[in-house]
Amino acid sequence: MKTQEGVIYQAKPISGKLVGEAKALIEKQDVRGLEELVAKMRPADAADLIENLAPEERAFVFDLLEPEGAGDVLMEIEPPVQERLLSGLDNRAISEIVEELDSDDAADLLGDLPDERARQIIEAVPDEVSEELEKLLPYPEDTAGGIMALEFVSISVNATVQDAIETIREKREEVENLFYLWITDDDEKLAGVVSMRDLVLAPARRRIGEIMNPDVISTNVAADQEDVVQLVKKYDLVAIPVVDSQNRLVGRITHDDIMDVMEEEADEDISLMAGVIRQEIAEESTFRISRARLPWLIAGLFGGILAAVVIKQFESSLERVLAISFFFPVIMAMGGNTGTQAATVVVRGLATGDIGLTNVGKRLLMELRVALLNGLICGPILGIISGVWLSDFHLGCVVGAALVLIVLASGVIGSAVPLMLERMNVDPALATGPFVTTSNDILSLLIYLGMVTGFLSLFS
Repeated sequence: MKTQEGVIYQAKPISGKLVGEAKALIEKQDVRGLEELVAKMRPADAADLIENLAPEERAFVFDLLEPEGAGDVLMEIEPPVQERLLSGLDNRAISEIVEELDSDDAADLLGDLPDERARQIIEAVPDEVSEELEKLLPYPEDTAGGIMALEFVSISVNATVQDAIETIREKREEVENLFYLWITDDDEKLAGVVSMRDLVLAPARRRIGEIMNPDVISTNVAADQEDVVQLVKKYDLVAIPVVDSQNRLVGRITHDDIMDVMEEEADEDISLMAGVIRQEIAEESTFRISRARLPWLIAGLFGGILAAVVIKQFESSLERVLAISFFFPVIMAMGGNTGTQAATVVVRGLATGDIGLTNVGKRLLMELRVALLNGLICGPILGIISGVWLSDFHLGCVVGAALVLIVLASGVIGSAVPLMLERMNVDPALATGPFVTTSNDILSLLIYLGMVTGFLSLFS
C-alpha cells in the first residue's frame, strides 16, 4: 500500500468494531481486504490500528505497507511498539523505509537502533541519503540539530524573485510545508527571510535582497530543544532556520516538529514527577515498568518510615489523647496536596518558560498568599469539626491553627523546591515529586504533633 498523490484520506477513529474487522481479515489472511481497509487511512489512524493489534497481527499488517507508506505510519507509532516492529524487519526493509523518510525522521529512526545495525543501514542506503544521515546523527537528540530537517529552500541575496520561484518548483517534491524562503549571502550565512506571500506579490525581476526581511529569527544547531520551543512560541513562528556557529544555514525546524517536542517534554516531566517511564501506556514489558517505578516506591517507603519515627517521638502525647491520631490522614493529605499543587504549577511554568529565575520572588510571594488564604479557609473548618469531635474547642483551635501553618509551609516548599533545583541545574521534574511529598509529610507531622503536644503540656 503506497501513499498516492491525490488520494483523499478519510479519518477513521479506531473503534473496537474497526479493530475487530481488522482481526477478522488477518485471521482469514485476506490481504486484499486489509489493503482496502487501511488504504484510505491517514498514517496516524493506521498507526493507532496497528497499536491495538496483537504483536503477530501488527507485523502482518505492517508488512503489507510499501516503504513510503510504512515510513509515515512507523513515525506515528509509539516507541515501544515501533521498537518491536523494527526488530522484526531485516536491514533491507528498514533501508527502503529510511530512503523515503525526511532526513530528521530518518535520523530519529536510526538513532533508536543499535549502533552496529544503524551503521549497516547507513551503508546500504544511497550516498545522498547516507550523507544526510551522517550530518544529523552526531547531534544530540534533544538539541536543535537533533530535531532539524535538511530539506529547506534557500537562495542567494543577489537572486531575483523569478529565480526563487524556479528554485521552489525544482524542490517541490523534496520540501513539504514550505512557509518561508531563507536568504543567504555569498558565504552561505543567513541574511534574511521572505514569506511566500511577499514572494508571490513581488515583481518577477525584482532582487530578493530588496524584499527580504533582514531581521530573521534563528536558532543555533547546539541549542536545547526546549529553548527552540520558547523561541517559536514567543514569536509565533511556523518554522525556524537552524544555523551553525558561523551563522551558516544548515537546516530548518517546522511547527510539527515543535509540537512533537512540546508533547515529548510534557510527557517527560509528567512521567518524572509521577515516577513512571515515558510511553508506559504502550509499554508491554512488565519488568521495564516495574524497574522504573520501584525506585520511587522504595523512596516513598523510607519517607514513610521516617514519618513513623517522627510519630514515635510524640508517643506520650498520643497515649494521653489517642483521638488526635484520627486527624493524621487529613493533616498529611492537606499538606501533600498543597505542596503538589504549587510544585506542579511551578514545574510546568519552568518547562513552558512562563516562570523564570528572574521572577522567583514574585512567584514565591504569590504562592505564599494563596497558601495563606487556603489555610485560613480550611483551618477553621477542621478546627470546628475537631472541636466538636473531641468535645474540646481549645484543642480544636490548636488543630485548626496547625493546619493553617501546614498549608502555608507546604505551599512555600512546593513552589520553592523546583525553583531551587532549577537554579542548581537539576531537572525539577525529576526531583521535585519525591522531595516535596516526603518533606511535606514529615513537616506536617512535626507541626501538628508539636503544637498539640505543646498545648497538652501547657494545660495538663
